[in-house]
Amino acid sequence: MDDEILEQLRERYASGNLIIFAGAGVSAAAGMPTWKQLAERLRDRARRRSADPAVVDEIQQYISSNQLIHALSAAKLALGAQDFNWTVDKELDDTGRDVPEVAQAIAALKPRLKAVLTTNIDRFLERAFQGEWRVVDRPAGDVATDRRFILKLHGTLRAWDTWVFSREQYDRAIFGSPLLQDAFGALYRTHSMLFVGFGLADDNIDQTLARVRALSGGQPPMHFALLPKGVPPFRRRLLEESGVRLIVYENQAGDHAEVAEILLGLEQSAAPPPPPRAAAPTPPPPSARATATPTTAPPAGQRATAPRPVRVFLSYAPRDEELLGRLEVHMHRMKREGLIAPWHSGEIGAGEDVESAISEHLEEADLILLLVSASFLASEQGDVQVTRAMVRRDAGQATVVPILLRRCDWETTRLAGLQWLPRGMPKDLPEQTRKNLLEECKDHKPLAVTRWPDEDEAFLQVVVEIRALATKLRASFR
Repeated sequence: MDDEILEQLRERYASGNLIIFAGAGVSAAAGMPTWKQLAERLRDRARRRSADPAVVDEIQQYISSNQLIHALSAAKLALGAQDFNWTVDKELDDTGRDVPEVAQAIAALKPRLKAVLTTNIDRFLERAFQGEWRVVDRPAGDVATDRRFILKLHGTLRAWDTWVFSREQYDRAIFGSPLLQDAFGALYRTHSMLFVGFGLADDNIDQTLARVRALSGGQPPMHFALLPKGVPPFRRRLLEESGVRLIVYENQAGDHAEVAEILLGLEQSAAPPPPPRAAAPTPPPPSARATATPTTAPPAGQRATAPRPVRVFLSYAPRDEELLGRLEVHMHRMKREGLIAPWHSGEIGAGEDVESAISEHLEEADLILLLVSASFLASEQGDVQVTRAMVRRDAGQATVVPILLRRCDWETTRLAGLQWLPRGMPKDLPEQTRKNLLEECKDHKPLAVTRWPDEDEAFLQVVVEIRALATKLRASFR
């Protein structure tokens, strides 16, 4: 096993930018049929149903050449949709089967894992995550900005209308809309994937890697694949040219037990070590106790040093620059008082390295303000910043506050569980206007800044909340 590549995988996981792409091997570990075995069983059923021998031969040709999606499509045509669906549902029903160890190992990565993609329609992964992650079989256009979900690319068991078994269905379901294609492009360009449970000759992974190459603009990010020993040289080269680093394990017992061990090792290596136990302070001698000066008090005649300002990072979409400027005006008094030190990418000077400057200020920020709109949710740069902001928040290193500038589908994003601004309703509204806005801000939902009759009143409400939060944060620096 290549220790250097394994260390690179650990780094990607620790950063919060890793996505696991689970193949049929994950379910096969529980005794479920692989895609190839499923195609063979459908072929046999077509033969028993006295299908045209030429059709059965065609299914077999696709199986022999590992074109499994074509094999399943041909089998569906031979059996008819009802018989095909009934057979697949029966063959892939995981009821009564134990969740395989590898699925449990994937679920153990939920503290830092961004998402799970899978071509499996059984429910092992949902069961492993115990309902804590949202299951998606019809992805929305903000899939690249979301996290903590299981995306089932081929649908889910019992929901026959969600199944995808042909290349045409797959392209239409996943890449049918330009917005969704842009979102998937952002996902592939900004995150690393770990392929688990794919065979060496599986056209599912070939088709997926082809899509990754196409959507990554010829420069795919670093991806990884866990594969058993025995990767032929040409196959290795093909995978590596797609940006995939191979982590090859021995599989001496033939049960792929090393896969679960490697996955569990990612979380163990990323978990911070327990803090060392502080030694009990040695009490001063009796003679010193009466004359000792408290360490928290400054020496006589010397003023206590004021804590530093709260470092504030503002993340925004270029289209919202005008609203950013107005928020800055409202925040200026806090800046002049030394309460906050705000920064955003618009302050980067000529000749500076943009990525380095953004990364440096994002890592140093105590308070991260996300100026949310549809443009922000669609922004690749915004997605990268949100991902890092949430990682730092989960680690207790920063506070993250989303500010809703314009109406958008924010409730389906990973930010939905945070406390949003602005809160409450504008004052002194005409009765009809109040009724119109009530639905938008019920259940403590934020009312977008641009929906307030007086946007300055909205920004004032935001700044009052930021001042209270910054004051609390600054007090903790003492």
